[in-house]
Amino acid sequence: MTIRRYTVSPDQAAEVIRRVDDDWLDRLHKMAGFVSYHVVRPAPDQLVSVTAYLDAENAKKGAEASAEWVGERLYDLEVTFEDMTEGEVVVHGGA
Repeated sequence: MTIRRYTVSPDQAAEVIRRVDDDWLDRLHKMAGFVSYHVVRPAPDQLVSVTAYLDAENAKKGAEASAEWVGERLYDLEVTFEDMTEGEVVVHGGA
């Protein structure tokens, strides 16, 4: 699983979210090993993405693709990558 944290301009957050939903999510669904994706907005100027993959190799490839996509598709917006955490999912629950 990868957790990526970004700072965004509060005035541009809706546009960032729209682009992620319209473009990145489609690309992500086609990636090998993809399981799930969520974006959380803990504050007006923060976005956090949480992406689950089947294994660490696909998670690494997904993180690289994410960084590339942000550079290509969000370059014209005030988006700053803050940090990324990776790790194995050790407990999972859900519907």
